[in-house]
Amino acid sequence: MLYKLCRRCKTPIQHPLVYCSECREIYEEKQLELQKERDRRYNNKRDPKYKQFYNSKEWKTLKEKVLQDYQYRCQHKGCGKLAEDVHHIKYIQTEEGWELRLDYNNCTPLCIEHHNYVHGRFQRKKVK
Repeated sequence: MLYKLCRRCKTPIQHPLVYCSECREIYEEKQLELQKERDRRYNNKRDPKYKQFYNSKEWKTLKEKVLQDYQYRCQHKGCGKLAEDVHHIKYIQTEEGWELRLDYNNCTPLCIEHHNYVHGRFQRKKVK
């Protein structure tokens, strides 16, 4: 059996663990606090209209229905990975998209990677 030292308190632990049980709890609490802070900063920048929509029961129900109907599979060019997001084909930031925000046919399930790709998030800038 392989052993190594806990990253925080340096007590011996079994491989492949990173933290002992006590330190793991502390680490997870810190990570939760950091995530809450990131969410708070992000949500403060978002338009309240969209925040309210994405937190609505109607959207959550529609999102779950779309994911279930497509068996949680990404529909981007036959990807087939696990879909966790539902993408609006016509963006809800447009007038037409806002009217279609709860239209089943305006939604498609996407994996996180393809959802970010479709929105142009986290893409490398092309060097000219």
